Amino acid sequence: MDRNRKLGIGMVLLGASLWGSSSNCIEYLMHYQHWSWQTVLFARMVCTSVAFLAWCLFQKMDMLRPLREDPLLLLKFIVLGMYGMQVPFVRAIASSNAATATVLQYLMPALLLGYYLLQERRAPRKKEVASVVLAIVGTGLIATQGKGAALAISVDTLFWGIVSAFGMAWYTLYAAKLLRKYSCLLVLGWGSLGNALLLWVVNAPQFPAAPVTASTISAFGVLLILGTFVAYTVYLESTRYIPASETGALAAFEPLSAYFFSVLFLGNHIGLAESLGALCIMTMVVILARK
Repeated sequence: MDRNRKLGIGMVLLGASLWGSSSNCIEYLMHYQHWSWQTVLFARMVCTSVAFLAWCLFQKMDMLRPLREDPLLLLKFIVLGMYGMQVPFVRAIASSNAATATVLQYLMPALLLGYYLLQERRAPRKKEVASVVLAIVGTGLIATQGKGAALAISVDTLFWGIVSAFGMAWYTLYAAKLLRKYSCLLVLGWGSLGNALLLWVVNAPQFPAAPVTASTISAFGVLLILGTFVAYTVYLESTRYIPASETGALAAFEPLSAYFFSVLFLGNHIGLAESLGALCIMTMVVILARK
């Protein structure tokens, strides 16, 4: 394996790991520091939009170009993509934990597969059928913890986790169209700002009455700096060294890292059935991403 390939693989694994840690920071802020999901998401989106747009301004980009040329597409990306992905995801964490919410969100490739099969008007191939079966089995194991027909997680968790997968699918589709024309950070900057404004209007985030502690600042700092800025940067840079298909496949490491940090730092117990379910979903992601 040459040096560039090792560097690319290392970057994407680092990015996926940091995304996994960020979801656990969200869980910590909500479950232990008593922040509402609205507050966590609003604060993250505001800081992200300011940082990304400031960088684009420093790079002397045409800041208003996406607003002039593709306002409707950008609006769909904000409402159906960013808001539709992040709000259900954070609500799934609020009703369960970061590991479960992250794995359920990674049903997204199976949903995209269904969309493309309908678009191309063709029957699924053997690998695609296997991927969907893995997605269904994995979701069933996580939802029931291998104990039969009864749900072992709340209906809220299952509902919001699956809705977040649909949101992630829309996010991926609209982002792909925007990224053909505009800088990634410019798209994320306007998307985050629009998401923050939508949260302000629809969900009315309230800042927590509890005093801000060193633990709160540390968790939010990890969420923002490592789980957002550094994660996006190294993940996108990895595509310079390895093919995008491999980058997508290796991104399946995110649910695994979310499980690891959930057990290590938050003391959550992950049973055998949930672990097998997560493995099924991650295998599905790898199969479809490599394809």
